[in-house]
Amino acid sequence: MTRDNTQEQSIFGRIFSPLADEFYLIFRLGFAVLVGLHGAQKAFLLWDFPAGANPNGLGTLVDIAGWVELISAFLIGLGILTRLGAGALVVTMIVAYFGVHAALSPVWPWPHLYPNPPDGGNAFVAHGGEVTLLWLGVAALIGVLGSRKWGIERYFFGKELL
Repeated sequence: MTRDNTQEQSIFGRIFSPLADEFYLIFRLGFAVLVGLHGAQKAFLLWDFPAGANPNGLGTLVDIAGWVELISAFLIGLGILTRLGAGALVVTMIVAYFGVHAALSPVWPWPHLYPNPPDGGNAFVAHGGEVTLLWLGVAALIGVLGSRKWGIERYFFGKELL
């Protein structure tokens, strides 16, 4: 029995592999919409933001994070300097997690093991940075992959600039 270097694909692999770039575009766009809405909420104080989330003099830091998230979402979604936008978002998420979210937990790295959130509300509705860590991972993945087939840079220049 000899085996060549080709790998046999499952039924789902045969169906979905030819559409991998399109699925990645949907993934990238969905992520960009979520990050963009979150950034707009911070940058423009929409939808009851800050709602007690700004008690410790984090106003400027939150404003900067909001604008970075908004601009990064725009770049990632459109496929313009995708890796630069994703890299800026990774740095923002590292600062957000270690500078804000992890600092709220007295038993780091366990995100929900703090008795009460800083605004005195219910500890069950407070979060310890899971979204921040998830977005860090997704932005890092997008930073590695770039815009791939579907991006404005690739359309105009035939390649990604960064």
